[in-house]
Amino acid sequence: MSSPYTIIGSDGREYSGSLEELRQWAQEGRLGPATLVWNDVDERWVEAAGRHELVWDLPRPAVPPPPPSLPVLAVAGFVPRLLACLADAMVILFLVKLVLLPWQDPLQDLLRQVQAQLEPAGGSPPDLGVLIRFQLIFAGIYTGVTLAYLVVFHGCWGATPGKRLMGLTVVTLDGGPLGYLGALRRGLAGILSVLTFGLGYLLILTPQRRALHDLIAGTQVVLVTRD
Repeated sequence: MSSPYTIIGSDGREYSGSLEELRQWAQEGRLGPATLVWNDVDERWVEAAGRHELVWDLPRPAVPPPPPSLPVLAVAGFVPRLLACLADAMVILFLVKLVLLPWQDPLQDLLRQVQAQLEPAGGSPPDLGVLIRFQLIFAGIYTGVTLAYLVVFHGCWGATPGKRLMGLTVVTLDGGPLGYLGALRRGLAGILSVLTFGLGYLLILTPQRRALHDLIAGTQVVLVTRD
């Protein structure tokens, strides 16, 4: 009498056997839930998991471990961020002075021209070209130094010296590090917070405690957990 069952093994070959033999194969790992099984009674190929006489003998799929829970981060408030910003501003001003050292003499000459334009001289209008050039030079240098400062410190360590002093760090919304690209995105978005006359920073007072540049860059400033 021929065996009532036939399976297709992992090697693609057909193997025939009785119900007891199939159950033994399931224990040995030769028969899995997706293995095709032929039964002479219904004369069709069905996955082993679809045959009720085999389903309880099949190996149970491993239950994947639950995903790790995200850490609960304490978002920093307005006051510590303000103090950190003031500390960083002092460092940035010092760096700007270092950058300007090689051009100190021409810049002093330009500054004297600006002061001369601002002083009343017989009612003659000031030279706007000199004033605009002065503003653009210093705004460009200050912006460049500030952006480089923020990108380097946030990208490498997640915090500027001012933030480290206040126990703060900048992370993504899932608590991960920014990286240099994320730090650059946040630094460029910070220009918008400045151009809104500082109103972008006042969003820190909202329940989310995230400034405009944090909302744009998908970041948050949190308190560092010390073990």
